[in-house]
Amino acid sequence: MSKNTPNIPGLGSFFLKNPGLFFKGMKNQLKQGVPMDLISLMGDYGKKTKKADASPTQLVANFTAGFPVEFLLAFDVWPGFPEFSACTAGMCEISQPLIEEAEGMGYSRDLCAYMKTAIGAREKGYPLDLGGSPVGDFYCGTNGVCDTHAKWFENEARKYGRPYFAMDVPCVVSGSDEARWKVDSDYIVAQLYDLIKFLEQQTGKKFDEAKFMNIINKSQECNRLYLEFFEYRKRIPAADYFIFMRVFMFPVFAQYDQDAAIKYYQKVLDKMKKRYAQAPEKIGKPEKYRLMWEGITLWYASDFYKDLEKKGAHIVYELYTESSAFRRKKTSSVEETMRQMAKEFTSATYILEQDKRIPFMVQKIDEYSIDGIILHANMSCRPSAAGLQDVKTEIEKRTNKPVLILTCDMMDPRAFSEAQVQNRIDAFIEMMEENRTQKEKQIMSGGTGQWQTINR
Repeated sequence: MSKNTPNIPGLGSFFLKNPGLFFKGMKNQLKQGVPMDLISLMGDYGKKTKKADASPTQLVANFTAGFPVEFLLAFDVWPGFPEFSACTAGMCEISQPLIEEAEGMGYSRDLCAYMKTAIGAREKGYPLDLGGSPVGDFYCGTNGVCDTHAKWFENEARKYGRPYFAMDVPCVVSGSDEARWKVDSDYIVAQLYDLIKFLEQQTGKKFDEAKFMNIINKSQECNRLYLEFFEYRKRIPAADYFIFMRVFMFPVFAQYDQDAAIKYYQKVLDKMKKRYAQAPEKIGKPEKYRLMWEGITLWYASDFYKDLEKKGAHIVYELYTESSAFRRKKTSSVEETMRQMAKEFTSATYILEQDKRIPFMVQKIDEYSIDGIILHANMSCRPSAAGLQDVKTEIEKRTNKPVLILTCDMMDPRAFSEAQVQNRIDAFIEMMEENRTQKEKQIMSGGTGQWQTINR
């Protein structure tokens, strides 16, 4: 296959043309408080992506979240990840004009803001560090996490005249039985074999099973280490909070340098083990309120999370970040790996159907000693926000914990009203405090009945 992709604009040339925008983006990135070793890991991905984009021989395949990137690595294809670049634009707090650029091209305000940010950044010639992404030599998408992803990449491939592999993941609904699962599993596995044929055609290489399994084993180890860190978030105080975790998940999600990711996660875990081996008073101050967050993060609103923490409320668990670990079980053959992938595609925590999602959340509320739950009703990711009122009702009934639904957007600050959000957060914290007061009164009185959550 001949390669003919335009190069991603360089950061230096962009700075000369847009110094104000450059400094705004860099300033907002720095205030995220991301550790330098993680910044280095993310920066390395950016450098290698630019190099791959500029190379006349290195193939780049853009992939969507949830796609089995290990297959790309097995064929020496560089994994381009436009969604990551869009998140970077969000952290730089420059996503709104990019979204508006895409809307000016005809994309609805209701559509995925990741997609619109990435499209707007490419149209406006933004570098990778500020939301830009390469044009893929071919595209690989799946609806396993999001239907819009599949259509987004189909449109990209059509626009640039590139091959596109679409992977269809069946939606598991309540009441599905083992027979239904077997049909779905066979369907997914057949597509994975089709993917191998597609990659053989695009690269001119034969599938190397041994190389693939080596990559899979590294992926499984990376996922194991990543999930082990969550065990330290159950501690009081927790190992770290959401504003860090949303960036911490990048190495396990992108899988572009598995050795570096494994080394990084092991280093973080070693530090955690040393920290929690200390006397309790030296570990840190316990959180006043421990929160669960359900839904995608607000990438542009790091100040929101910092303000929460100033009020004593810390997000110690999110289904969103935990679900980024797909390879959770060791496998020893290609066929076994594909069967396990089929199971992982249809059982990721982020896409659980309600009859599994609610009990799962109740379990996590207990495991992480949660005092309150925030549900993000995401305006540009409607499927992920479906059924949240039912979730709220059931969680409050089963746990007596206050639940707050925030209607915002993961990337579009136009949907975020600071004053309104802060008023609701203050009321939410008052509810958690009242819950705590009632519990303390019950304990002091020696009562055994349950105290009541104050409903809005």
